[in-house]
Amino acid sequence: MTGYASQLLPCAIGPAGARDRWLLQINAQSTLVLPEPGDKDAPSLTMPVGTEQLAAGWRRGNPPTLLQIEQAIEAIEDAVMPARARFPAALQLATRDPHVHALSALATRPGTAEAASTAAGDWLGIAAVEQLFNRLAARAGGRPASQDALPVDGASAARLLILRELLHHWGLPGVALVG
Repeated sequence: MTGYASQLLPCAIGPAGARDRWLLQINAQSTLVLPEPGDKDAPSLTMPVGTEQLAAGWRRGNPPTLLQIEQAIEAIEDAVMPARARFPAALQLATRDPHVHALSALATRPGTAEAASTAAGDWLGIAAVEQLFNRLAARAGGRPASQDALPVDGASAARLLILRELLHHWGLPGVALVG
């Protein structure tokens, strides 16, 4: 660990299931997990990993390199893994982030059975996120932009990596896409 665990804001969560739906907000310098509106007494969590922070050293307008992706994953893991213990086992994640909503549309490729089951209107499943990650890795490995319209600028790549690592390390099946 690189000290990210010590940077997490204090977060006292009640018994499992007491508060199970949380809102994900991926920002430039941090990632927030907030209680749903109306639960003003519930604490929030700030993880010190964000899109600009991760992409600061990447080439502008181009995909990060495979090495940069791996380094970003390590930084994200250091932030998200200790944070999971602060939430109930029945955690459900939702987001209003328009960029994450856009990822869902990019994961849906007409004519594929996988697209229908993993990225549907109000849901972005982990399989769809993994598909997007594989496309990012292919672009980083040299796949021409003419073969894939996936945005690979720093912020887009970082957002996808944060989402992927959150879902993977927190054992979540996906994220609900809300208004």
